[in-house]
Amino acid sequence: MEAALSLTDQSGIAEARRATIKLAQSLGFSERYQADAALVASEAATNIIKYAGRGEILLRQYTSGEVPGLELLALDRGPGIANLEAAQRDGFSTGGSLGAGLGTMSRQSHLFDIYSVPGAGTALLARIQNARSHVADVSRYAVGARSTPKANQEVCGDGWGIKECNGQMRTVLLDGLGHGPLASDASRRAVEIFLESNSSDTPASILRRAHEGLKGTRGAVMAVAQIDTEAGSMTFAGVGNIVGIVVSGEASQHLLSTDGTVGYNMRLIREVSVEWNARSAMVLTTDGLSTRWNLNRHPGLMQHHPSLIAAVLHRDFARDSDDATVVVVKAA
Repeated sequence: MEAALSLTDQSGIAEARRATIKLAQSLGFSERYQADAALVASEAATNIIKYAGRGEILLRQYTSGEVPGLELLALDRGPGIANLEAAQRDGFSTGGSLGAGLGTMSRQSHLFDIYSVPGAGTALLARIQNARSHVADVSRYAVGARSTPKANQEVCGDGWGIKECNGQMRTVLLDGLGHGPLASDASRRAVEIFLESNSSDTPASILRRAHEGLKGTRGAVMAVAQIDTEAGSMTFAGVGNIVGIVVSGEASQHLLSTDGTVGYNMRLIREVSVEWNARSAMVLTTDGLSTRWNLNRHPGLMQHHPSLIAAVLHRDFARDSDDATVVVVKAA
C-alpha cells in the first residue's frame, strides 16, 4: 500500500494530511497516533511548499514486529538546508516561522531521519507506530525500496522481494522485459519462485529455477543476493542489466551480472562473494535508473536509513521513460 502525492501549492498540505489520516485509520491507529501522523505530514508538506515550492510526499505501511506502522517520506529538489544541525533545533528558522517544524516532526515520530545537500534538495523519513514507544524490529537487516512504473503506465514491470531465514537475508530484484501487465506477470512469477526457496538454495539455484518457471512469459533480467552476517559475506548472482553495489565505509564494490534473459536465453550464471560487515549496505537498481547513477553527488547518504537512501536515489536518477526500482539493504 503506497500513496504518492505531488505538492505544487498550498492545497497539497491539506491533501497530505487527509491521506495520512486515512492510512493511519486503515492501520487501526488510535486517535492519538492518527493526530501525530497528521501533524508530521502537515509540517513536512508545509516545509516543501515554503522552501522548495514543489515536491512529493510518499505514504506507505510497514510492520515492525507485530506493530503496524506508517512511513512518510518527503522529497524535494529545493535549495537544501545549509546547517542541518541548527535547523533541527526549536526556534531556528530562515523562513520567518516559529522554527518548530523539524523538531516537532522528530518528537512525534518513532523514527526520524533527514538528509539534505545545499543546492540539491532535502529528503526526510518519519515512521509512526500505533504504540506508546518505538517497537524495534527483531531482524538483523533494514530494508528500503522505491519502485515506480513508466510514465502513463499503471502497472510496474519491475518486481522485488526479501526473505529472511536462519539469520540470512535474501533479496531479489527483477525487470520484466518491456512494460505493463505482461512484464509485471513475469516479475511476479519470479518473485513467487524466489519466496518458495529453502535454506539449501543459493542465488544460482534460485535463478535456475526461475529460468524454468518463466518459460512462456516475457522473461526478465534478475538478480539474487544472499547476505550472511555471521559469516561476514554476501553472495550475488545476476542475469541481465541489474546494477548492484556493496558499500562498506569508504570502499565500494560492483556486483557483476552475466548476459542473458531469465526464462529465455540464460546460458551462464556466475556467483560472486564479497565481504559484509556492520557498516555494509547493498544497493540494487533496475535500468530505469540512469546508468550514470553514483553516490558522488550524495556525501554521507549511505549512513542513513535504507528507505531514505532508496528514495533519494530514485528521486535523482529515475527516468520516466522506464519502470524504475531501487532496493537498499543494510545491517540493522
